[in-house]
Amino acid sequence: MGVDLRKILSKFSIGPFQARLPELKVDDFWTTDDLLFGRYLPRTSYSYRTDVREGLDSNVVMSPVSWIMRTFTEAEAVVQARRAGRWQAVEEHRAAMLLETPNAFYDGDTLWKATTISYTLDGNAYWLKIRNAFGEVLELWYVPHWLIRPWAPEDGESYITHYKYNPGGREIEIPTRDVVHFRFGLDPRDTRKGFSPLRPLLREVFTDEEASNFSAAILRNMGVPGLIISPKDAGATVTPEKARETKERLIQHFTRDRRGEPFVATAATEVSQFGFDPNQLMLGNLRDISEERVCAMLGIPAAVVGFGAGLQQTKVGATMRELVRLARVNCINPMARSHGKTLTKQLLPDFQAQPRRFRVRFDMSEVSVFQEDEKDREDRIIRQVEGGVLRVDKAQEALGLEIDTTQDVYLRDSRLIAVRANERSEPTPEPAGNGGAPTDDELAEFIALRSRFRAAGSV
Repeated sequence: MGVDLRKILSKFSIGPFQARLPELKVDDFWTTDDLLFGRYLPRTSYSYRTDVREGLDSNVVMSPVSWIMRTFTEAEAVVQARRAGRWQAVEEHRAAMLLETPNAFYDGDTLWKATTISYTLDGNAYWLKIRNAFGEVLELWYVPHWLIRPWAPEDGESYITHYKYNPGGREIEIPTRDVVHFRFGLDPRDTRKGFSPLRPLLREVFTDEEASNFSAAILRNMGVPGLIISPKDAGATVTPEKARETKERLIQHFTRDRRGEPFVATAATEVSQFGFDPNQLMLGNLRDISEERVCAMLGIPAAVVGFGAGLQQTKVGATMRELVRLARVNCINPMARSHGKTLTKQLLPDFQAQPRRFRVRFDMSEVSVFQEDEKDREDRIIRQVEGGVLRVDKAQEALGLEIDTTQDVYLRDSRLIAVRANERSEPTPEPAGNGGAPTDDELAEFIALRSRFRAAGSV
């Protein structure tokens, strides 16, 4: 290819790329629609995407995204091999070690957090593979989603021929084998890319930002909407100089750090509020809608993030632990499975000659939310003992009690019959109708046998 990616990355990675969207030359590389969330929303010609931009500065967006970033990295990526029909973790696999330390500048935790930002905002996240002279992958680098995109000829002969990478205005063609592309499904507008889950919420995000700016502007100015100051006496006039002086005095006494100080008018003056009471606008309700919909699109209960819109759920039966589990089931776990499959397909073949026998998965065993409470754990062990599937001495060991070596037994109901998988159980014959007592014929036969034994001297 003739391009040393290592030199380019080292040049731009002390902020990968700190190039922000307005600084890029849109016409030279991508259209505005490519750089931002998407086209105009339905039933409007206002470009909300221009104001929302990439969403990195929106608190209603980044609050749940930050929760995902913190939570996703609780599980570690491991490489598993299929042996004897079971998947088992491979110790110190080269791919797993690279995911733990992708390059000399940041660790795997940082890499995954950055990947999560692009994946949740844009539906696409990208890594670059850096190889040595023998073609071995030595480093992995995160690339912001607005600096790279898949490319294919217009004739449609190929799905993706390469990726176009533009760090700082210089366009570079990257082979597909040197890119790991994480996708959130497929975007019907461009099936080479993933779908942005937040694109349909541009209006809601914009509404939240406007409500925040409106509140901040009122507090920054006077704490209340604008006022009208006029002479109280009918027919009285005020010179422009006097009006300007009164306005400046009012601003000095009622705005910013001097809000609430007394103001003494030198003439009969009437002060009236212009506009409306801010409470009538119900900005809180407007912001709740944005919070709810952003969290719903990402699969996270709003209460987990800390949004007030979702805290009512914890008062009607749902505990915070249950909501966190729901967030993991709806958001974190599907994301982990998707990323594991992507790495299995796009990264693992660089390390395994037979990649079909290996896979990448995220180990959830140490995740705190899935750890049992002590009481739940004790109840589970006792149920296993009572059900006859756990030995008594093993249960004592699991509970941290003194082990009685004589209790290497299973507690099982004596009324139960063990039947092997390839056998049929025969019904137990019902006792005779006389409750099991011998019949007359059986009694007569027994007496005759006893008589013969006595006659022979055996008894």
